Amino acid sequence: MVCLDPVRPASLAFTALMTTLTLAAGAFSGPAPKSGPQAERHAGRVARANPIGLAALRYGRSLGSPTEGHLLGGAHLVETEYLRIEPSDMAGDVRWGLEPLVTMIDRAARSVRQRFPGTITSVGHLSRDGGGDVDGHRSHESGRDADVGFFVRSRNGKQLMAPHFVAFNADGRAPTWPGAYFDDAKNWTLVSSMVEDPEAHVTHLFVAAPLRARLLAYAERAGAPQGARMRAAELMQQPRGVLPHDDHFHVRIGCPVHQGGCVENPSIRVVRSAPSLLAHGHRSPASRGLVTPAPKRGLASAPAIAPLPLPQRDQPGESEPEPVDPPALLSLPVDDVDG
Repeated sequence: MVCLDPVRPASLAFTALMTTLTLAAGAFSGPAPKSGPQAERHAGRVARANPIGLAALRYGRSLGSPTEGHLLGGAHLVETEYLRIEPSDMAGDVRWGLEPLVTMIDRAARSVRQRFPGTITSVGHLSRDGGGDVDGHRSHESGRDADVGFFVRSRNGKQLMAPHFVAFNADGRAPTWPGAYFDDAKNWTLVSSMVEDPEAHVTHLFVAAPLRARLLAYAERAGAPQGARMRAAELMQQPRGVLPHDDHFHVRIGCPVHQGGCVENPSIRVVRSAPSLLAHGHRSPASRGLVTPAPKRGLASAPAIAPLPLPQRDQPGESEPEPVDPPALLSLPVDDVDG
């Protein structure tokens, strides 16, 4: 079962206000009776309406687009035995999102742990309470975006945990962390769980093109269902003209069908070059809104890639030492997703 934080008092006050406005707008037709049996029945109807308001608050409401938006209500992602918040992303409590996004992440983390006992999923930023600007991001404003770290392993198959996201090359090795490997099996399990989630509707899964190809090649070798591979091939994409997302997944879900005011995609805007963004190390107003349309990609676009060495048990005289601690994160580059 998903563990969600209780609704905050401020949110309760907001719910009460919205419920009052809903009633005033005609949720129950006619003026409120002042006394007698009709007044008692009216009060009962109002009381029964409040739980619906609380449920709607928990679900959340996404207003605007991922790059120009806000979040009303929503769910709070909490740490569990199978899910942790990336230590470098703990500050600021950027862990709010629409309930379908938060519960999808929880389900995906449980799915990976079920297949690979003891595995812990690392999650970075979602949205702030209330949405709006998030330092270091162009998007993440409306409760529909989340950053999820890659699973990292040693040569012997042990999960490696870093205090920040770790970048990987096309060969599945971490250039700044010798002995650390991109865990194809766990990362594919995570991807397939998210893109096939029964409740959330994933519309984008941003990741570097070489790692996308690597995951699809692994899925084919592992005999993953063709439907899952096709869905992942369509959704995984590398943002164009900006940082490639070679150190984490950026997942985005679509607007709930019943929510007016939610904007699916941002409008196209002129942006500055990626080197200029990196020089600042934070999000720039002029950089907002770069759109990367989801390409229609098929399985044929995944080139053949040699697999990494499989996890092996230590052999006498052949064991590889465990990697030393990962290097410190020297800078905080802009999260380069358009919207």
